[in-house]
Amino acid sequence: MNIKKHFLIFFLIPMTFLGQNNETVKEVVTVKRVITNNGQNITISEQQETQQIKGTVVVAGDSIVNQRAVEESIQINDTIKAQEQRIKDSVNQVRVAELKAAREAELRASIEAQKAKAEAQKKALEEQYKKQVEALEEKRKALMKKPDNS
Repeated sequence: MNIKKHFLIFFLIPMTFLGQNNETVKEVVTVKRVITNNGQNITISEQQETQQIKGTVVVAGDSIVNQRAVEESIQINDTIKAQEQRIKDSVNQVRVAELKAAREAELRASIEAQKAKAEAQKKALEEQYKKQVEALEEKRKALMKKPDNS
């Protein structure tokens, strides 16, 4: 009697409960990696998005001929920030500093060249002005000179 009881409890009763359940589980896991480069700082963040669809097949109808199956499904969306990593890009930082220094030196050289060019133009204009003033003085002297009618 004891063996029959154990057989009934451990094998037949669970089989009747589990026999009618038919479950489907579909799970899609998407990992997104976002890399943000902000000059010298690089931020790498990973987001794990889980989309899970759980479905249960429900059989309706009493007779064997008139049974129909309907699947009831539940959709679960979950997003987790999996990992975030911040990196200081020292190589990029050195390159940016070198580029800034080179541009600054180039700008200084350009400014000095422009100043020298402007100074040379100023001297040339002053020389031209002096020559014009001397030429005007000579013309004036020539016009002021009285003709010699002797």
